[in-house]
Amino acid sequence: MTQEPDNTDRPRIHGNDREIIEDALRLLADLDDTPQDQMTPLYYQHAFEELRMVVDDLLRILGQNPSE
Repeated sequence: MTQEPDNTDRPRIHGNDREIIEDALRLLADLDDTPQDQMTPLYYQHAFEELRMVVDDLLRILGQNPSE
């Protein structure tokens, strides 16, 4: 398992590395399965925020600090 850097300024959103990866895969599947008539501006705003959070966590797994 990859260790997280000690200098993370932001709290973790998800649990361990495996959970973060599973959440990312689930989120992408959910976005792919969304019907077009539900893709409102609010949907895109919410989807962007969820993607940003999971990408931050994925970057931490890779040893990068997203806030730098």
